[in-house]
Amino acid sequence: MNQVALDDKVKPVIHLVVVELHHHSELIRNIVEVLGNGLFKISIVTLPKIFEDAGLDANSGSVFTAHLKKPDESVDVFIRRMKAVFESADILYFNTIRHYWDELAQIESAAPSMVRVHNAHCDFAPWGHFHKPFVNIFGILSHLIRKVLVGGEWRAKDRLFQKIDYFMFPNQAITDYVLKNKWLPASRVLPPVLPFGFLGTKHQTLVKSDEEVRIAITGKVTNAKKDFELVFSALKACLAQLNKPVRLVLLGKAADKQAQSILAKFKSLEGQMFSLDYSESYVPAEVFEEKVKSIDFLLAPIQVHTHFRKYHEVYGKSKASGIDVDVLLYRKPSLVVSGYQMKGALNGVVEYFEPTQASLSQMLVRWVNDGTYEQLAGNFEALQGYQRDEIADNFHQLCQNLMSSRPRS
Repeated sequence: MNQVALDDKVKPVIHLVVVELHHHSELIRNIVEVLGNGLFKISIVTLPKIFEDAGLDANSGSVFTAHLKKPDESVDVFIRRMKAVFESADILYFNTIRHYWDELAQIESAAPSMVRVHNAHCDFAPWGHFHKPFVNIFGILSHLIRKVLVGGEWRAKDRLFQKIDYFMFPNQAITDYVLKNKWLPASRVLPPVLPFGFLGTKHQTLVKSDEEVRIAITGKVTNAKKDFELVFSALKACLAQLNKPVRLVLLGKAADKQAQSILAKFKSLEGQMFSLDYSESYVPAEVFEEKVKSIDFLLAPIQVHTHFRKYHEVYGKSKASGIDVDVLLYRKPSLVVSGYQMKGALNGVVEYFEPTQASLSQMLVRWVNDGTYEQLAGNFEALQGYQRDEIADNFHQLCQNLMSSRPRS
């Protein structure tokens, strides 16, 4: 095993083989950005479209190696072709597993393996967590017959999960939730030392030509994930109490009929104290980055109860929201709905509101008039545990511990 000298300490270089056959390209990019400091040799086994969406430089051979499925190749053949890569791994890391259960189960490796779980209810307690079972009874029955009984999805998933050594969840809140429900033995649950997001580089906030306070909501403009009706009613109730004008920036595509209805409501508030900034098309990364620099704080009116496929998931308990990543990456304080609690150091840069018009209105008035977001912005310096090098060190130590407890033959 190769070694690297960091901070006057010599550490072994760990060969991390990352498998992603689904759609979380942004997490692949984050893994490379966080772990590409020399402590890891990273091999990415993925599909061409996922790799393209990750926006990684294919020529960065010193940081990672990409192994891509050929256009005319089945996933089964692709996995078998990667046999030597899997056998060379020190740690086998599944970034997402949604299907291909049987194909992935054929992987043979002496290395400790781990999977990052995105939907805990779906993966560990499907029987008790169907989404709106009385309303969706026929869809659920169809799913059970086609996917579970005929397709054998649950059996195949169980077989694969029995082969995988460890499971990691996006944050401590979800980890605690799974352990509390005893869905996995504690010995197979890893601490969430590799979170979805990391603390971004500190940039100089753009100087604005006015005293306007800019608030952003990230993600697609739809009531399925965010409660825009709550935001509208809270703004309508509190605009007269604000001592500075507010600009609401929607950093996500607003194109369908529902989005147009949402936009129409916000546009009805426009005037001296309120303006709206939005896009009806996809927001390119460079535009997103430029706009987010001028944002004062984020607003996260998360619809806590959601679903994945036919299963009910709860943001903050069984599933993580992207607000964790946005707060860290862009160093922006956030107002977050109370149903989505962040544990640990992140609590120092967020405050919570109840999902009521009165609560959100009150918080908006305080944050805008008293500059609460400016006070919380100083707390980002305390989030050292989310620095890229700190995350890499912690994950490296975890991997070393797993490898030493399971010596290779």
